[in-house]
Amino acid sequence: MREFLKGLELEDETIDTIMAEHGKLVTKDKEEITNLKKQVEDANKKIQSYKDMDIDSIKQSATDWETKYNELVENQKAEKEKSIRKERMDAFFNDVKFSSEMAKTGVIAKFNEKDFKYDEESKSFQGAKEWLEELKKSDANSFMSDVANPSFSTTPTAPTNDSSMDDVLKIMGLTEEKK
Repeated sequence: MREFLKGLELEDETIDTIMAEHGKLVTKDKEEITNLKKQVEDANKKIQSYKDMDIDSIKQSATDWETKYNELVENQKAEKEKSIRKERMDAFFNDVKFSSEMAKTGVIAKFNEKDFKYDEESKSFQGAKEWLEELKKSDANSFMSDVANPSFSTTPTAPTNDSSMDDVLKIMGLTEEKK
């Protein structure tokens, strides 16, 4: 190549520049050829691995993954529905004052047993309000009264025949001055 360029009567600097650029292109082409050979080898290995595969096991694996996916979707759907129902149930019982945690647990368990359906239109559980009102009447001890519950500063005891009025007032938490 250099001889060809000298025959064109080019200066040595120009020939050197052309040869340097030619060397870069040749090196780049060699690298590309090497990369392409590697890609062909990799592709041939991949094709061979596909030829060696057991198609039935691949189909079974795909079926297994589909089943797992469907189960996961169903579980997520059920958990979401459960979460929404719990939020709605918590809102339903939000203003209800129970006499104890045990009473609350029991009432909520009964509520769940009844499996009241939620009506999207009315934004309420069908029949639950009536059920709760009936339960408040039939099992009043499970709920706090709307009337203030009395609290005693001393332990109340019943007056006896020999008790004086001062003893009665003392038991009631009243002093002589408050008469």
